[in-house]
Amino acid sequence: MARTKSDSKATEPVKLDVRAFGGLSIYYKGAPITILWESQKARLLFCYLLVTYDQWVHRDKLIEVLWPGCDVKAGANNFKTTVSRLRKSFSGPQTINPVITQGEAVRLDVNVISLDASLFRYNATNGIKFQARGDNKAAREFLEAAQDLYTGDFLPEEPFNPFISAARSELHQFYVSVITSLEKVYHQEQNSDAMEALLMLKNSLTLHHV
Repeated sequence: MARTKSDSKATEPVKLDVRAFGGLSIYYKGAPITILWESQKARLLFCYLLVTYDQWVHRDKLIEVLWPGCDVKAGANNFKTTVSRLRKSFSGPQTINPVITQGEAVRLDVNVISLDASLFRYNATNGIKFQARGDNKAAREFLEAAQDLYTGDFLPEEPFNPFISAARSELHQFYVSVITSLEKVYHQEQNSDAMEALLMLKNSLTLHHV
């Protein structure tokens, strides 16, 4: 029995924790690691796939945002090369294949890459749902987990990229909804200290996004 468990652990895939809030950083077993990107396009493709994360996206959409106006044949060749470079970027000491394909659809392999923004969405969605139902205990647990995950804007190092900026704005609005729902929970619990801290946070958020 023990041997089976040990064998199972030995074959577990390497899993990387990707944090996109507050700037892109990648962790293995809790320690930050450095990715030596094979090209800037490979890094940008990875960032785009973080936006779509657990959703399949057609390669043509990615080609259009990576090489706007590029002809079909050149775009396909560029994309193939960039995917190869992206995979090579993750062939260091903790080798993984971050990208999986299905026909002409692409996404990150969620079995080897976890993402803070995805966990944030999960906790935020459940927290808001439970708050609406009046289950404050469950709501607080999810909402506080979501608040803890949101440590800054999504991929702020790409301030002018329309594809990433749209995701950044949507996640920020979601975060505002989390804070608003959490405020309602604290108000109903008459937790004045937590409400005061949230008010300060809301004011700083307003100033930051004026």
